[in-house]
Formats: sequence, C-alpha cells, structure tokens
Amino acid sequence: MVLTNILNAEVDLEVLDTAENGDDLLRKLKATRPDLVIADYDLPKNSRLFCFRRIKLEYQIPILLLVSRDNVAEDFIFKAMQVGVYDYVKISTHTMLPQLRQIQEEIVLKVRSVMEIKNYQQALVKPTHLAHNLRFRAHRLPTKQLQRQPQSVVVLGASTGGAKAIEYILSRIKPDLKTVVLVALHLPVRFTGIFTARLQSLTSLKVLEGKAGMRLEAGKVIIAPGNKNMVVNQHLGQHHDFRINFSDEPADEFDCPSVDILMRSVAELAGPFTLGVILTGMGKDGTTGTQAILQNGGDTVAQDEASSAIFGMAKSAIENGNIKKILSLTQIPDYINRFAEYHQI
Repeated sequence: MVLTNILNAEVDLEVLDTAENGDDLLRKLKATRPDLVIADYDLPKNSRLFCFRRIKLEYQIPILLLVSRDNVAEDFIFKAMQVGVYDYVKISTHTMLPQLRQIQEEIVLKVRSVMEIKNYQQALVKPTHLAHNLRFRAHRLPTKQLQRQPQSVVVLGASTGGAKAIEYILSRIKPDLKTVVLVALHLPVRFTGIFTARLQSLTSLKVLEGKAGMRLEAGKVIIAPGNKNMVVNQHLGQHHDFRINFSDEPADEFDCPSVDILMRSVAELAGPFTLGVILTGMGKDGTTGTQAILQNGGDTVAQDEASSAIFGMAKSAIENGNIKKILSLTQIPDYINRFAEYHQI
C-alpha cells in the first residue's frame, strides 16, 4: 500500500496494521491501542460515523481523515470533527496512487501534528503509536526536536527591492530567535523556491516555503509561496497552535502574496505579540495590515525613505498613521531581535 510505504519511510513512524472496514478496525484497536487512526472518508461499516464515535468514546484515539477532493462536504467535516476527527487530507479519487505520492509531505506533517495535539492534551511522556484503517507506531522524537511554540510573530512585507532587504535582515537575526518570521514578498511562483534557498544560505534559522498545515515554530522563517495569499489560522481551536493556510480573499494581482491579508490574519490571533515590518516596495500593500496589527495591540515598523529602493508601501503605511517606528534598514534586525526577546504569547 502506498500510504503504508510513505509512513514507514519516516524514521519515527511505523505502520502496525490495516483494516478493511469499521468493524475490523474496532477489533484491531483492542490489541494495539495506537495513537492515531487514519481513516478513509468512505470507510465501510461506518454509517452515521458510528465507528468514529466508538473510537472516541472507547479509545480516545484521534483520527486523521482522507477525503475526496470532489466529494468533501463542509457539514460532513464539521460532524466528523465532533466525533474524534482531528484533521483531514484531501486526495484525488481518480489518481489515488500518484496523488498520495504528490501530497506525502502534507500527510506526514499532519500525522505528526495530530499526534502532537493529542500528546499535549494528555500530557503524555511515552512512546507514540499510530494507525490507519491502518495502525502504526511512532517513536517520540527527542525533546530538542519537538516543535517549539513561538513567543511572538514577526511579519515582513515587501515588494520591489524587498528581496535584498529581507536577505539583509535575516542574515543579522539571532540564531536562537524565540519568534517565528513570516515573509510576504511580491514574487512570481517560480521564484519563491529559489528565494527560499537563497535565504537558507544566509541564516541558521530554518527557512521554508509555506504549506497548508505547517505549524508556526520559534526559529522558523516561512516564505509565502508566489501567487498565493498566505494566512495563519488557529488549528482546531487549540490555543497557541497556529498553522499556515491560504486565503481565497481577493487581492490586487500585483500584490500577491498579499502583505495585508497575512498581517490581518496574524494580528487577529497573536494580537500584542505581533510585529509588522513594511519594507521597500511599490504600492500600498501593508497599509491595512499594519492598521490591524496596531488595533490589536501589536507593534509596527517601516523602512525609511533613505534606505528604500522604492518608498511606496512604507510611505503609505506611515501616512495613514499605522507605523510606530521608522527605521533604516540597518536598524531593523536589532529591533526584531529585541522585540522577540521581550514579547511572549
């Protein structure tokens, strides 16, 4: 099975067993008590989610649901969340085998994320076990490798000339940063990966291109993918569990990824523990985003005209009264370091 191979390829995951239907799954759970069940949307003998209800009531084992991109219904997902489903992964019904390979990173990420939520809830300190219509075992990673909760969130927004400014800032941020840095730079999709790799060569912080479900962690830099408006959501109502997602909210085609949309989403969740930084660039993107950050008690900074290639985005945010500090590019890294040190969610 493709899914079994994907999970077994991870050093900290081990598939224990599979089940053909709800009855078979319930029988096998008694023997191994895994930490996670991965179940298909159309699991046989699960009428009215009866199997899921029993798993929640009798075993308290979280469920990761595989759903069809074509048939997924929001009301079904909502009902499933109420009976033990912690998260779901959308798959194609037409190309099952290659589609699983294409989304294997998302699957593995969500497997670990769901287990982590469960472990936090139960405050367990013991080896982790998993399952799917499958059942499998996961060995807990060392404490130092566990995902770290950020103490604050920094959002960098830029356009023309912004790539060099962001490189300068990240190369001078402390390596033990206790915050997470989110970057929205107006770039075409084909350049995002190149830019991410370039940034990684300049810092010991972990630089990643944003993906749906990615958790915000201290010491991580997340780059908004080109042609997508990245946002941050609270994951399944878990306090301080913030994840990357993408918005369908319309934005100017030249302001994508949108700084405003990203900043507004962060301000709503992190409030006073948010720092918004507007760098060089053309246009007004970032003006409403910095306004939202201020309204929620956060801090805002704009790059000054003298050090900007184009003084447009920063000028707009300043003129609208949304900026607390106007700094030269050389001053911004130290300001971020100090903000990260003295702010904690």
